[in-house]
Amino acid sequence: MQLDEIVASVRPRLDGALIATDFDGTLSHLVPDPESSRPVGGAIDAFGALGRRGAHLAVITGRDAATVVRLAGLDAVPALVVAGLYGLETWTAGRLTTQDTPESVERLRERLPLILAGADPAVWVEDKRLSLVVHARKAQDPAAALAGLAPAVSALADELGLKVHPGSDVLELRLPGFDKAGALGRLADGRSTVLYVGDDLGDIPAFAEIRRLRDAGVTAYGVAVRSSGVPEAVEAADAAVETPEDVAALFRTLATG
Repeated sequence: MQLDEIVASVRPRLDGALIATDFDGTLSHLVPDPESSRPVGGAIDAFGALGRRGAHLAVITGRDAATVVRLAGLDAVPALVVAGLYGLETWTAGRLTTQDTPESVERLRERLPLILAGADPAVWVEDKRLSLVVHARKAQDPAAALAGLAPAVSALADELGLKVHPGSDVLELRLPGFDKAGALGRLADGRSTVLYVGDDLGDIPAFAEIRRLRDAGVTAYGVAVRSSGVPEAVEAADAAVETPEDVAALFRTLATG
């Protein structure tokens, strides 16, 4: 499917549509240090313009919701929902709904550093409170670094009843039963038009949800971003753009057409 076909289909249905996107790799470029991630120029303004045209806006992210709101300045976007940690928590209108940290994650926090003790010193752990992420983007050979750690990380996750989810040079350990498909499905309930933009392995379930919605009669499309280097995500989507700058351009086109 061509991107202009998606634009032509969604634009006349924008009022009441759900426009949802990931953050890292879509509104922003992937960077070695997640704390330095920022939206590309014009992305938030273009996203917000869709809301002023009547669309319902959502960011569905593996990050905790409060961090994404802070890094991206999303509190300036009216009527936005941020589904953080794959739907484990929700931020809207300045209010965060979350849950207590389970014992399994507390035990993970204690034991995961022991596994990394003999690993490449460039490998580090991001603590999202309700999940932990092993980052290898700063390593000289990220794939090799993660491959060496994966068996022990997976064994620990199995022991604690957690799930390991690979991403772009990362391994995330989180509670079972939460993914972007579930978060997108809840936000899309009752919507006749849905557009989702993602870039990574964690977005593939959301693209599958887009296909499920379309089979159910919803006008629904998924757009992937190539620059994150995850061909599986591109293959799972209906169309692709090259960079986060192109995502901003897509949103501007939808809002101004």
